[in-house]
Amino acid sequence: MKESNCSIKYKIGYGSASLGDTAVYNLLIIYSLFFMTDVVKLDPLLAGNVTFISTICNAAFTGIMGYISDTHPINGGRRLPYMRLSTLPMAICLIMFFTVIDASKTVMILYYTFTMTLLMIAHTCYMIPYDALGAELSVNSGERNSIRSYARLFQGFGNLIGVVFIFPITAAMQNQGLSTGHSWQITIAGIAVIGALSQFATCLILSGKERIGNVRYDKRSNIFKEYIETLKLKPMLLLLTISLIISIANVFGNSGIAYFMKYNLGIAENSKALILGIMTVTGIVLTPIFAKISRKYDKKIIMMLAFTATGAALIFFWFAGIASLMILCFYMIAFTIGMSAYWQFIYSMFYDINEVDEFKNSKRREAVITSASKIVLRLSNAFAAQMLAIVLMLFDYNQTLRIQSEKTLIGIECSLTVIPGILFLTGALLVKLYPLSEKKHARIVKVLQRRKINESYVHKR
Repeated sequence: MKESNCSIKYKIGYGSASLGDTAVYNLLIIYSLFFMTDVVKLDPLLAGNVTFISTICNAAFTGIMGYISDTHPINGGRRLPYMRLSTLPMAICLIMFFTVIDASKTVMILYYTFTMTLLMIAHTCYMIPYDALGAELSVNSGERNSIRSYARLFQGFGNLIGVVFIFPITAAMQNQGLSTGHSWQITIAGIAVIGALSQFATCLILSGKERIGNVRYDKRSNIFKEYIETLKLKPMLLLLTISLIISIANVFGNSGIAYFMKYNLGIAENSKALILGIMTVTGIVLTPIFAKISRKYDKKIIMMLAFTATGAALIFFWFAGIASLMILCFYMIAFTIGMSAYWQFIYSMFYDINEVDEFKNSKRREAVITSASKIVLRLSNAFAAQMLAIVLMLFDYNQTLRIQSEKTLIGIECSLTVIPGILFLTGALLVKLYPLSEKKHARIVKVLQRRKINESYVHKR
């Protein structure tokens, strides 16, 4: 495959797996805490501990997986073979976690911690090689924006499947006489099958298109040294900080919305699907818009403006209040603007770090750089879930009550508005300070190309 050109067929093939990835990711981010507190009936703090422990374990494994994917090919590849092996276990673990078990509190905590950890590890075994493969499809920054735009489009479909349809489908099953637990399990099983098919499709379409070789990479290198060297890159460190802040904002917004809709507004299941559908459709509509704008303007500028707009809007909603379904719809649109810009451009920005790494360290570490970003993502999710659980407890949340106190309702609304709003504004400031523009990246690519030509000439002589 050409370094600077990726056909539409391969862009679609690559993007397909994002459907399954997004479905699993959002089920964990949006519904895992809600499932454990309101379906399984675990205490919020215990449920938060399950998420925290599982995520910390997975964060450690993520670092190992990045190193393995770069340095230890299996069955002739460093990316696709790992992706193929992890697809089915991911689907099975997803169903196991979203299953209600009848056991003591201790057994339930152990079960959900174990199954969530396995699910996260299986997801990591697929997504680290998958994201690293995206960096290898092209070294052109604009082309990478295009590749990630296709992935972002499939993320929208993943949101429809893994987020929007859950409430109406489970409600319909309960109306037919099924228990809440069985309704969730059947729905999740359907999502698991669709997600696995999308990921298998990516492996099939991109079969034979993976780069086997790597530039100046030593298998005997030390795993800790690899990560330390990448963290010394200023753009990498700043980008990780941005990712940390926005990921926490994402958890507060997406996890808090389930509680807000249930307790603050008390809206029906079909209205919940409407709200989440607006979020998904807004993301899908913004994808080609951001893609078109990115052909003219640097992606860091687009991201900074989107974060600023979202942060200011969320703080406004805190003061103005969200008292109706219509206002909540406007909130979801504002929140989605910032998150859409983040998901559409953050991966291509991490991809561009690979050329900076090669320029300074003469190494290409696609999976190591990807896994470093994922470690931050995992840790931020763990701490954010724990923080949200603590906020709920501080505001006297009681999962056994159908109607929460006024104090609890204020806490839920705070977690949905002012907290992520401040985080988005902080993220916008950091993006402004980010030093790697697309023009600077293009100059680095040209230097690397000249370096390779000179080395080839020397070797021939």
